Amino acid sequence: MIRFDKLKIITNIKYISNINDKAFATQTINGNLQYYKYCIKKPYCLCIIANYQLYELSIEFTGKILKDEYVNLINQTNIRKCFEEINKLGICTLSINDILQDSEVSKCDITKDVDYDDLNNITDYIKQHLVNYRKWIIKEKHNGIVLENSADTPRHRKRLTIYNKEQELKLVGNKDFLNLLSNQNALLNYFKSKIRFEFNINTKTQIRTFLKISTNSLNDVLTSTTNPLATIINEAIKETEATLCIKNVQNYLRYLLLKDCSFNLAEVEAKIRALSSTNTVISRRIRPYKQLLNNLSDPTFSLSKLQKLVSLV
Repeated sequence: MIRFDKLKIITNIKYISNINDKAFATQTINGNLQYYKYCIKKPYCLCIIANYQLYELSIEFTGKILKDEYVNLINQTNIRKCFEEINKLGICTLSINDILQDSEVSKCDITKDVDYDDLNNITDYIKQHLVNYRKWIIKEKHNGIVLENSADTPRHRKRLTIYNKEQELKLVGNKDFLNLLSNQNALLNYFKSKIRFEFNINTKTQIRTFLKISTNSLNDVLTSTTNPLATIINEAIKETEATLCIKNVQNYLRYLLLKDCSFNLAEVEAKIRALSSTNTVISRRIRPYKQLLNNLSDPTFSLSKLQKLVSLV
């Protein structure tokens, strides 16, 4: 079953009522109400905008709104509870049945938490097996990596974050969320040794493409049976057969360059480009380094193992 850590839905403005003027910010022009806006980032992210110019209501929230049930993430079985939690805040009343039947998803974070105790094993493997080091970029974050393509426009941008969820929950910024829970220890124990895979989709077109659905309706999104996490991994990563090892001077020199670049193939490629003529086929020059690095890598990890980790089963 597909799960999400964030959803942004767009629906009809008539599905919100009893708006608390003290809780919502307002915008008026010449005495005419433009919109109501309520946004918070702690203890979870929640943004509600009632736009009277467009006659639409947008609601964006993260999985932490589920509190102790956060371990389940947002899915088709608990989506109603997300809206019920908003109603419990007393800032407005959402017509939940109508929203469930008549809304579209414009943004989402498709997410899976997996049991794996060696984040470095995963991230090192990905760094060493990118299909193209110019098309795909890896950025370090304090407890993981961000894998994204080099597209210039949001329509084509793809972003997969992989990080240690247990460490992230223990950051100071999550203190308010943990204080909401009836059993902090149970939730923290659940996320012990959990690695999170989170694929951010920020356009309606990409949602339809990656989820293989014909509309952006909330129901279609929540009931999709495709696996965008596996799709993005298969697009960005290519496994090559290791055929070389350090048995000659040429491979030893390649090993020294790999070592000088901290076994980061992106840095190796950059050095080769800088030292090569403009008509050099870089993919051909970099191939032996990939093969050598494969041979030096942990043979127990593979693309099939990575695919199995992100399986939605």
